[in-house]
Amino acid sequence: MVNWQISNAVFALKFNITLNLDKIANELIDNENLIIYYEPGTFPGLLIKIENNNENYSITLFKTGTVNVSGVKGDLNKIYNVIELLKKFKDCGVELPDPYQIKVVNIIINGKFDYNNIDIEKMFKDLDDANYDPYQFPAVSVHYQISKNYKIVFNIFKNGNFIGAGIRSDMNNINQHINEIVNSFQENIIKNI
Repeated sequence: MVNWQISNAVFALKFNITLNLDKIANELIDNENLIIYYEPGTFPGLLIKIENNNENYSITLFKTGTVNVSGVKGDLNKIYNVIELLKKFKDCGVELPDPYQIKVVNIIINGKFDYNNIDIEKMFKDLDDANYDPYQFPAVSVHYQISKNYKIVFNIFKNGNFIGAGIRSDMNNINQHINEIVNSFQENIIKNI
């Protein structure tokens, strides 16, 4: 069984409200626990960096009520901690209502296949959707087709370590989905090289 862990997850939250970014930025600018970037002439969103219990999150608020969150690691249920943290901005005019929509936009994982000596040069030569330039990067990049409009990119190192990016799913079955992807990749690709 392939071992893996989540190294970063990006979420999109949709609240059915209009956010007053000018007011929020002015209210939050003096908060020493936050790093605020707001330049509406350059970028239409309000960027907030939060450090919370040794966790670092980047949050982008848009006036449409969309909130993007990145930096969630390990347990994806931590996104609910971030949402609770956002709801504490109530004093700044940010009233985030229930219900809201939550979507997993991108998950990056790292892990180890059950094989210790993978012939990544052969993998590059045998697979149509692989890239490898050992002078640029010591891993082969393989685009793994999950469905018609869904590909995952695996960077595979000779020692069996890997990084996978582009994973998306709903919150209810994400661990099962990742297990299916990495084990399918190992069975169908790695094992046959």
